[in-house]
Amino acid sequence: MAQDSTRAFPRVRSGVPGFDEMVDGGFHKGTVNTITGSSGTGKTVFASQFIYSGTLVGEKGMIITPSESSAVLKREMASSFGWDFSDLERKGLLHIVDVTDPVIRLQKSIDVDPTDFLINFRKLIERKLQDEKPARLFIDDLMAFFSAVESPFKSRSLADDLFGVIRNSGITATITIGTAFGMNHILEYGADSATILNRDRIGNVMIRSLYIMKMRGSRIANTIRILDISDDGMSVSTLSPYP
Repeated sequence: MAQDSTRAFPRVRSGVPGFDEMVDGGFHKGTVNTITGSSGTGKTVFASQFIYSGTLVGEKGMIITPSESSAVLKREMASSFGWDFSDLERKGLLHIVDVTDPVIRLQKSIDVDPTDFLINFRKLIERKLQDEKPARLFIDDLMAFFSAVESPFKSRSLADDLFGVIRNSGITATITIGTAFGMNHILEYGADSATILNRDRIGNVMIRSLYIMKMRGSRIANTIRILDISDDGMSVSTLSPYP
């Protein structure tokens, strides 16, 4: 029965050692998965590692960073972990859409209603997914755009529309969410899974940690685990940060 279930609901490995064991094998294929945390908790590393690990097995990835140039991300990943995203682009295993994209640049250069921006952003993603046909997607922090929408109901509707486009494409996505604007629950609610990253001072040591808030249709580990970042990337320890 377990094998039949695995075939009916295939999993996508996260590429983060220790994480998949917490969620019964990885993300469900064709789902939207949020990674939430404050600045410095490792959200971008987690999502970038998800994309990079996919390219190692021939799965094309797409990264969308609507707030900054891809050069920043490429430099960070190359200098920290030796992940050459520029080389992956040349090989056709990675496609990056950043703030220099004509559609995003136009929308941010003029006074556009946040709702209109998010609608156009969803249409942009839909076109890019159809054109590039990636297996994995990483969208960088969107909270600044959703927090600018005055109506929480409208924000939920816009999030559902965006997630629907991604699910209909059949790809597996990670979306990083910051906590600065205090509205992360809107995106977490509509996602198929929600992973929370924290950074705490315990004694005189700063420790990163991770827990799974939810994953639809999956058993999850109900524990908080230490999150390690080394020269090889991110990994989840079996240890708890708390006594």
